[in-house]
Amino acid sequence: MGTWRRWLVVGALVAIGLPEVAGASEMDVLLNKLVEKGILTAVEAQEVRHDVAPELAAQDPTQRITLSGDLRLRNEYRDRTDASNANRQRIRFRLGMKAAVTERLEVGARMATGGAPGDLTEGSDPVSTNQTLSDTFAKKSFNLDQAYVKYSPSLPAEALHSTVWGGIFESPFVSTPLVWDPDLTFGGAAVQLAYALGPVEPFLNGGVFPIDADGFGTDNPSLWAVQGGVTVAPELSTGVEMLDGMRLKVALAYYDYRNAVKNALINTQTGNTAAAEDFNELNPYLELASTAFGGTPIALWTDWVHNTAAPAQAGGHQFGVKLGKASVPWDLKEGWELGYFYERLGADAAFDAFVDSDFGGGGTNRQGHVWYLTLAALKNSTVGLKYFNVEEVKGAKGHEDRLQTDWVTKF
Repeated sequence: MGTWRRWLVVGALVAIGLPEVAGASEMDVLLNKLVEKGILTAVEAQEVRHDVAPELAAQDPTQRITLSGDLRLRNEYRDRTDASNANRQRIRFRLGMKAAVTERLEVGARMATGGAPGDLTEGSDPVSTNQTLSDTFAKKSFNLDQAYVKYSPSLPAEALHSTVWGGIFESPFVSTPLVWDPDLTFGGAAVQLAYALGPVEPFLNGGVFPIDADGFGTDNPSLWAVQGGVTVAPELSTGVEMLDGMRLKVALAYYDYRNAVKNALINTQTGNTAAAEDFNELNPYLELASTAFGGTPIALWTDWVHNTAAPAQAGGHQFGVKLGKASVPWDLKEGWELGYFYERLGADAAFDAFVDSDFGGGGTNRQGHVWYLTLAALKNSTVGLKYFNVEEVKGAKGHEDRLQTDWVTKF
């Protein structure tokens, strides 16, 4: 008798539509009333909760939405040969949302504090999400940083994986700050393909991105990009930890800017010369990663870029090393990360609007060294130091020392 009563209640809840019941709390009120009236026992009510839980989760959209974000507090000191020195306190806040619309379709969005064109003035900047604590406690801008739809179709080959992006989203390319600032988001359409062949995984990334559409007609500036590469994890059994955990990643990208120079786009960074009439960037990348010293991760990388359309100052490169991962607070093995890289970027090697905004104040025609140390201070929180020693490649040889002290909390 009890069993059919229980299934009668389950059927009634499904028939009227669980969204009408609104959620678990409203369902609990209803079931408690049925227990009070003697229609269900407490055990049967609990069984009903268990039976309808999957249906409730499937129909309640709040069960498919996740929130995440981070807050960074920064003190930044810079010393320049042109005497434009500064010591400023800055903040970055980002809040993101992801919704699993279906098993293979995701919608996401992220808001972020705005950038600072002109280095010390506030506003919107594609390569910065910092805001300086200034202007007598004035309110800070909060902008749309990402808004995308992401589709992962089911393919005949189980080992073949694909992702299609549309909207504004994170970089779909394997890269370093040599060509793309980490804060830059791409607006347009992109596709990513990967094929798992045991320890070898070839991949292909591509995309089309409008850069400006204001009054240029059919000559609107745009970026067309393709990147191919392979990741190799050989799964060796030599008994040597560094060799057995080795992973190699190799990629080659081609970035074709169309109508980007002659239309004189608004740009918050500098470096490109008048001789740069186009940007067709070849960008090879190589990374070798493994573990050492009892499981501590280590990675070495090198990144090149060459603008085949530039007559001179067309090359750039970066090479570096990082050791450790700051994940466990104050742990000797997993509580720190140490890194270094050297970079040299010719004036016309890359489109100066999108390269690293911290390296020498942003833009191209820069060379120098960067050191950093990150410590896990609390769960999901780190403290870090980063020092830049950068100078101009050509021209007045202007020099900048920059020291950043960061507190970052993720949630």
